[in-house]
Amino acid sequence: MAGNKDIHNDPKHNTNGFRQNPQNIGKGRKKKIYTILKESGYTADDIKTIFGEIPFYTLRDAQEAVKDESYPLILRTIAHLMINAFKNGDYNKIKEIVEHFIGKAPASVDVTSGGDKITQIFKIGDQEIEF
Repeated sequence: MAGNKDIHNDPKHNTNGFRQNPQNIGKGRKKKIYTILKESGYTADDIKTIFGEIPFYTLRDAQEAVKDESYPLILRTIAHLMINAFKNGDYNKIKEIVEHFIGKAPASVDVTSGGDKITQIFKIGDQEIEF
């Protein structure tokens, strides 16, 4: 039986599968915060409203919001992230949070050559076609 490997003697054979470790069944990638919030009953509009509101809080208002248990968890979470980003001077994180609400600025790419249109010339037989 050349070519058949004895899997029990193969050091790469995984003997620690789900049958031996049933506690590993069903553990996949962690859910994203947006998914968790939606499952908790928050709508996309609720989340957008909070992303748009928190950046205009004062530092004191944001700190109070984090402590106030009557506020929705999403508001407290975003306020906490904004406070930490501000204190650490991580303005990219603040930008990222704000972009969740307003979106990224459109980027334009110049696909010309010195202002001249780029053309392609295809040759079919003796005839040239320009695009």
